[in-house]
Amino acid sequence: MKKIIVLTVILLFSLQPSFAQGDGARMTLWGPTGVTGVIPKWMSLNQNITPANILVNDADLQINAFPITVIHNFSLGNRFAQVMVNVVPGNVTGSLFAPPLGSQIPDNISVNASGFIDGFVGFKLGLINQPALNVKEYAAYQHKTFSMTSYIRVWYPGSYNENEALNLGSNRWTFEVGFPMNIYLSKNNPKKNTWLEVYPAIHLYTANTAPTKITRANKTEQLSLFSLENHLSHNFTDKLWASLDLRYQYGGELKADGVKQDNTINVLGGGATVGYQIIPPLGINIAYGNVFNNPSNVEANMFKVTAVFSYV
Repeated sequence: MKKIIVLTVILLFSLQPSFAQGDGARMTLWGPTGVTGVIPKWMSLNQNITPANILVNDADLQINAFPITVIHNFSLGNRFAQVMVNVVPGNVTGSLFAPPLGSQIPDNISVNASGFIDGFVGFKLGLINQPALNVKEYAAYQHKTFSMTSYIRVWYPGSYNENEALNLGSNRWTFEVGFPMNIYLSKNNPKKNTWLEVYPAIHLYTANTAPTKITRANKTEQLSLFSLENHLSHNFTDKLWASLDLRYQYGGELKADGVKQDNTINVLGGGATVGYQIIPPLGINIAYGNVFNNPSNVEANMFKVTAVFSYV
Protein backbone atom coordinates (compact mmCIF):
# COMPACT_ATOMS: atom_id res chain seq x y z
CA MET A 1 0.00 0.00 0.00
CA LYS A 2 2.90 2.35 0.74
CA LYS A 3 3.99 2.27 -2.90
CA ILE A 4 0.53 3.05 -4.27
CA ILE A 5 0.13 5.99 -1.93
CA VAL A 6 3.52 7.54 -2.52
CA LEU A 7 3.35 7.52 -6.31
CA THR A 8 1.18 10.59 -5.90
CA VAL A 9 4.37 12.45 -5.03
CA ILE A 10 5.07 12.96 -8.71
CA LEU A 11 2.77 15.91 -8.45
CA LEU A 12 4.75 17.55 -5.69
CA PHE A 13 7.84 17.51 -7.76
CA SER A 14 8.24 20.34 -10.17
CA LEU A 15 6.55 20.54 -13.51
CA GLN A 16 9.88 21.82 -14.77
CA PRO A 17 10.06 22.85 -18.39
CA SER A 18 12.81 20.40 -19.10
CA PHE A 19 9.90 18.26 -20.36
CA ALA A 20 10.14 15.05 -22.33
CA GLN A 21 11.24 16.90 -25.48
CA GLY A 22 14.04 18.97 -23.93
CA ASP A 23 15.14 22.48 -24.87
CA GLY A 24 14.29 22.17 -28.54
CA ALA A 25 16.04 22.48 -31.89
CA ARG A 26 18.74 25.14 -32.29
CA MET A 27 18.52 26.08 -28.61
CA THR A 28 22.02 24.79 -27.80
CA LEU A 29 23.85 26.43 -30.73
CA TRP A 30 26.44 29.05 -29.81
CA GLY A 31 26.22 32.60 -31.16
CA PRO A 32 27.75 36.08 -31.30
CA THR A 33 28.57 38.17 -28.24
CA GLY A 34 26.62 41.29 -27.36
CA VAL A 35 23.29 39.68 -28.26
CA THR A 36 20.38 39.77 -25.81
CA GLY A 37 17.34 37.59 -26.43
CA VAL A 38 13.87 36.98 -25.04
CA ILE A 39 12.42 33.51 -25.72
CA PRO A 40 8.74 32.98 -24.83
CA LYS A 41 7.14 29.57 -25.39
CA TRP A 42 3.77 27.91 -25.13
CA MET A 43 3.85 24.19 -24.41
CA SER A 44 0.85 21.87 -24.31
CA LEU A 45 1.51 18.38 -22.95
CA ASN A 46 -0.71 15.39 -22.30
CA GLN A 47 1.14 12.68 -20.40
CA ASN A 48 1.55 10.40 -17.39
CA ILE A 49 5.01 11.77 -16.65
CA THR A 50 5.58 15.13 -15.03
CA PRO A 51 7.83 17.73 -16.62
CA ALA A 52 10.16 16.95 -13.70
CA ASN A 53 10.44 13.51 -15.32
CA ILE A 54 8.72 11.44 -12.63
CA LEU A 55 6.51 8.69 -14.01
CA VAL A 56 3.13 7.73 -12.53
CA ASN A 57 0.99 5.01 -14.06
CA ASP A 58 -2.76 5.64 -14.43
CA ALA A 59 -2.23 9.42 -14.40
CA ASP A 60 -3.66 11.62 -17.16
CA LEU A 61 -2.26 15.15 -16.98
CA GLN A 62 -2.87 18.08 -19.32
CA ILE A 63 -0.15 20.68 -18.80
CA ASN A 64 -0.03 24.18 -20.26
CA ALA A 65 3.24 26.00 -19.60
CA PHE A 66 4.42 29.43 -20.71
CA PRO A 67 8.21 29.53 -20.18
CA ILE A 68 9.90 32.91 -20.66
CA THR A 69 13.70 32.91 -20.88
CA VAL A 70 16.01 35.94 -21.14
CA ILE A 71 19.55 35.31 -22.39
CA HIS A 72 22.66 37.43 -22.91
CA ASN A 73 25.83 36.46 -24.81
CA PHE A 74 29.21 37.87 -23.81
CA SER A 75 32.94 37.14 -23.86
CA LEU A 76 34.70 35.34 -21.01
CA GLY A 77 38.38 34.62 -21.50
CA ASN A 78 37.92 35.15 -25.26
CA ARG A 79 35.32 32.37 -25.29
CA PHE A 80 31.60 32.44 -26.04
CA ALA A 81 29.58 32.70 -22.82
CA GLN A 82 25.89 33.06 -22.04
CA VAL A 83 23.82 33.74 -18.94
CA MET A 84 20.07 33.14 -18.73
CA VAL A 85 17.13 33.38 -16.38
CA ASN A 86 13.76 31.66 -16.77
CA VAL A 87 10.28 31.92 -15.23
CA VAL A 88 7.39 29.58 -16.01
CA PRO A 89 3.74 30.41 -15.32
CA GLY A 90 1.45 27.50 -16.06
CA ASN A 91 -1.41 25.25 -15.09
CA VAL A 92 -2.18 21.54 -14.95
CA THR A 93 -5.45 19.62 -14.89
CA GLY A 94 -6.24 15.93 -15.01
CA SER A 95 -6.56 12.90 -12.81
CA LEU A 96 -4.50 10.31 -10.97
CA PHE A 97 -5.23 7.06 -9.18
CA ALA A 98 -4.32 7.36 -5.48
CA PRO A 99 -5.86 7.18 -1.99
CA PRO A 100 -7.51 10.49 -0.99
CA LEU A 101 -6.78 11.89 2.46
CA GLY A 102 -8.47 9.90 5.23
CA SER A 103 -8.53 6.68 3.20
CA GLN A 104 -6.20 3.80 2.31
CA ILE A 105 -8.27 2.82 -0.75
CA PRO A 106 -7.02 4.18 -4.09
CA ASP A 107 -9.52 6.23 -6.07
CA ASN A 108 -9.54 8.44 -9.14
CA ILE A 109 -8.69 11.98 -7.99
CA SER A 110 -9.24 15.08 -10.13
CA VAL A 111 -6.44 17.65 -9.96
CA ASN A 112 -6.29 21.31 -10.93
CA ALA A 113 -3.47 23.73 -10.13
CA SER A 114 -2.07 26.98 -11.47
CA GLY A 115 0.84 29.22 -10.53
CA PHE A 116 4.54 29.07 -11.25
CA ILE A 117 6.38 25.95 -12.35
CA ASP A 118 10.03 25.65 -11.33
CA GLY A 119 12.26 28.08 -13.26
CA PHE A 120 16.02 28.22 -13.67
CA VAL A 121 19.15 30.32 -13.93
CA GLY A 122 21.85 29.05 -16.25
CA PHE A 123 25.33 29.57 -17.65
CA LYS A 124 27.09 28.40 -20.83
CA LEU A 125 30.78 28.59 -21.67
CA GLY A 126 32.41 27.59 -24.95
CA LEU A 127 34.99 24.84 -24.45
CA ILE A 128 36.03 23.78 -27.95
CA ASN A 129 35.95 25.90 -31.16
CA GLN A 130 33.59 28.54 -29.75
CA PRO A 131 35.52 31.83 -29.67
CA ALA A 132 34.01 35.13 -28.56
CA LEU A 133 32.95 36.89 -31.78
CA ASN A 134 30.82 39.97 -32.32
CA VAL A 135 27.95 39.89 -34.80
CA LYS A 136 30.04 40.95 -37.80
CA GLU A 137 32.86 38.53 -36.96
CA TYR A 138 30.44 35.67 -36.35
CA ALA A 139 28.73 36.22 -39.73
CA ALA A 140 32.10 35.85 -41.49
CA TYR A 141 33.35 32.98 -39.33
CA GLN A 142 34.07 29.61 -40.93
CA HIS A 143 32.53 27.16 -38.46
CA LYS A 144 34.60 24.19 -37.40
CA THR A 145 33.02 20.78 -37.88
CA PHE A 146 32.89 20.18 -34.12
CA SER A 147 32.40 22.53 -31.19
CA MET A 148 31.35 22.01 -27.57
CA THR A 149 29.87 24.03 -24.71
CA SER A 150 29.59 23.47 -20.98
CA TYR A 151 26.05 24.10 -19.71
CA ILE A 152 24.98 24.43 -16.08
CA ARG A 153 21.44 25.12 -14.86
CA VAL A 154 20.00 25.46 -11.37
CA TRP A 155 16.23 25.01 -11.13
CA TYR A 156 14.55 26.88 -8.25
CA PRO A 157 11.19 25.83 -6.70
CA GLY A 158 7.93 27.26 -7.98
CA SER A 159 4.49 27.50 -6.35
CA TYR A 160 4.08 24.97 -3.53
CA ASN A 161 1.74 24.19 -0.63
CA GLU A 162 2.09 20.88 1.20
CA ASN A 163 -1.63 20.94 2.06
CA GLU A 164 -2.55 20.72 -1.64
CA ALA A 165 -2.82 17.39 -3.45
CA LEU A 166 -1.15 18.91 -6.53
CA ASN A 167 1.57 21.54 -6.86
CA LEU A 168 3.29 23.14 -9.81
CA GLY A 169 6.46 23.79 -7.82
CA SER A 170 8.75 21.09 -6.47
CA ASN A 171 9.86 22.25 -3.01
CA ARG A 172 13.35 21.14 -4.02
CA TRP A 173 16.31 22.24 -6.15
CA THR A 174 17.53 20.64 -9.37
CA PHE A 175 21.08 20.82 -10.73
CA GLU A 176 21.70 20.08 -14.41
CA VAL A 177 25.18 19.68 -15.91
CA GLY A 178 25.64 18.99 -19.60
CA PHE A 179 27.95 19.37 -22.59
CA PRO A 180 26.10 20.42 -25.78
CA MET A 181 27.99 19.52 -28.94
CA ASN A 182 27.40 21.35 -32.23
CA ILE A 183 28.37 19.46 -35.39
CA TYR A 184 28.42 21.63 -38.52
CA LEU A 185 27.53 19.64 -41.65
CA SER A 186 27.33 22.31 -44.36
CA LYS A 187 30.90 23.40 -45.10
CA ASN A 188 30.21 22.78 -48.80
CA ASN A 189 27.01 24.84 -48.75
CA PRO A 190 27.26 27.47 -45.98
CA LYS A 191 24.21 29.37 -47.26
CA LYS A 192 22.00 26.44 -46.20
CA ASN A 193 23.14 25.54 -42.72
CA THR A 194 22.87 21.96 -41.49
CA TRP A 195 23.50 21.33 -37.78
CA LEU A 196 23.55 18.23 -35.63
CA GLU A 197 23.08 19.08 -31.95
CA VAL A 198 23.94 16.42 -29.38
CA TYR A 199 23.31 17.28 -25.75
CA PRO A 200 24.09 14.75 -22.99
CA ALA A 201 23.19 15.90 -19.46
CA ILE A 202 22.80 14.65 -15.91
CA HIS A 203 20.05 15.95 -13.61
CA LEU A 204 20.55 15.85 -9.82
CA TYR A 205 17.79 16.55 -7.29
CA THR A 206 17.72 17.61 -3.66
CA ALA A 207 15.18 16.02 -1.31
CA ASN A 208 11.67 17.31 -0.66
CA THR A 209 11.48 17.41 3.15
CA ALA A 210 7.85 18.55 3.24
CA PRO A 211 5.91 16.35 0.78
CA THR A 212 2.22 16.99 0.36
CA LYS A 213 0.13 15.23 2.97
CA ILE A 214 -1.58 12.95 0.46
CA THR A 215 1.71 11.04 0.08
CA ARG A 216 1.91 10.00 3.77
CA ALA A 217 5.70 10.44 3.43
CA ASN A 218 8.11 12.50 5.52
CA LYS A 219 10.71 12.85 2.76
CA THR A 220 10.79 12.16 -0.96
CA GLU A 221 13.84 11.91 -3.20
CA GLN A 222 14.41 11.42 -6.91
CA LEU A 223 17.43 9.51 -8.17
CA SER A 224 19.60 11.14 -10.81
CA LEU A 225 18.38 11.21 -14.41
CA PHE A 226 20.45 10.97 -17.60
CA SER A 227 19.18 12.60 -20.80
CA LEU A 228 20.49 12.68 -24.36
CA GLU A 229 18.88 15.26 -26.65
CA ASN A 230 19.52 15.32 -30.41
CA HIS A 231 18.43 17.61 -33.25
CA LEU A 232 19.31 17.41 -36.96
CA SER A 233 18.28 20.72 -38.57
CA HIS A 234 18.64 22.15 -42.07
CA ASN A 235 17.97 25.53 -43.68
CA PHE A 236 15.94 25.10 -46.88
CA THR A 237 16.08 28.86 -47.49
CA ASP A 238 17.66 31.77 -45.63
CA LYS A 239 14.52 31.97 -43.49
CA LEU A 240 12.95 28.48 -43.45
CA TRP A 241 14.44 25.55 -41.55
CA ALA A 242 13.27 22.23 -40.15
CA SER A 243 14.54 19.67 -37.68
CA LEU A 244 14.16 16.02 -36.72
CA ASP A 245 14.30 15.64 -32.93
CA LEU A 246 15.13 12.76 -30.57
CA ARG A 247 15.51 12.57 -26.78
CA TYR A 248 16.38 9.59 -24.61
CA GLN A 249 15.98 9.54 -20.82
CA TYR A 250 16.98 6.98 -18.22
CA GLY A 251 16.76 7.10 -14.42
CA GLY A 252 14.82 9.43 -12.15
CA GLU A 253 13.28 6.74 -9.94
CA LEU A 254 11.42 8.08 -6.91
CA LYS A 255 12.09 7.15 -3.29
CA ALA A 256 9.67 7.92 -0.45
CA ASP A 257 11.02 7.53 3.09
CA GLY A 258 13.78 5.44 1.51
CA VAL A 259 11.43 3.08 -0.37
CA LYS A 260 11.96 2.91 -4.15
CA GLN A 261 8.76 3.29 -6.17
CA ASP A 262 9.66 1.19 -9.26
CA ASN A 263 9.06 4.09 -11.63
CA THR A 264 12.41 4.40 -13.40
CA ILE A 265 12.18 6.30 -16.68
CA ASN A 266 13.46 4.47 -19.77
CA VAL A 267 12.03 6.18 -22.82
CA LEU A 268 12.91 7.42 -26.30
CA GLY A 269 10.81 10.27 -27.64
CA GLY A 270 11.02 12.59 -30.58
CA GLY A 271 9.29 14.56 -33.27
CA ALA A 272 9.85 17.42 -35.69
CA THR A 273 10.28 21.19 -35.68
CA VAL A 274 9.67 23.81 -38.38
CA GLY A 275 11.10 27.32 -37.98
CA TYR A 276 10.87 30.60 -39.87
CA GLN A 277 12.82 33.86 -39.48
CA ILE A 278 10.09 36.47 -39.91
CA ILE A 279 12.39 39.51 -39.63
CA PRO A 280 16.06 39.68 -38.54
CA PRO A 281 15.25 40.16 -34.82
CA LEU A 282 12.29 37.73 -34.72
CA GLY A 283 12.04 34.02 -35.44
CA ILE A 284 9.33 31.50 -34.63
CA ASN A 285 9.20 27.71 -34.61
CA ILE A 286 6.55 25.04 -34.04
CA ALA A 287 7.33 21.56 -32.71
CA TYR A 288 5.46 18.32 -32.09
CA GLY A 289 6.77 15.34 -30.12
CA ASN A 290 5.64 11.88 -29.07
CA VAL A 291 6.98 8.66 -27.53
CA PHE A 292 8.69 6.16 -29.86
CA ASN A 293 10.08 3.40 -27.64
CA ASN A 294 8.33 2.78 -24.35
CA PRO A 295 9.65 0.01 -22.04
CA SER A 296 8.61 1.99 -18.96
CA ASN A 297 4.99 2.59 -20.12
CA VAL A 298 5.38 6.32 -20.59
CA GLU A 299 2.52 8.10 -22.34
CA ALA A 300 3.32 11.57 -23.64
CA ASN A 301 2.76 13.98 -26.50
CA MET A 302 3.72 17.62 -26.85
CA PHE A 303 2.92 20.66 -28.99
CA LYS A 304 5.16 23.71 -28.63
CA VAL A 305 5.35 27.20 -30.13
CA THR A 306 8.54 29.21 -29.59
CA ALA A 307 9.35 32.81 -30.48
CA VAL A 308 12.90 34.20 -30.37
CA PHE A 309 13.34 37.97 -30.07
CA SER A 310 16.98 39.11 -30.27
CA TYR A 311 18.83 42.40 -30.45
CA VAL A 312 22.36 43.75 -30.17
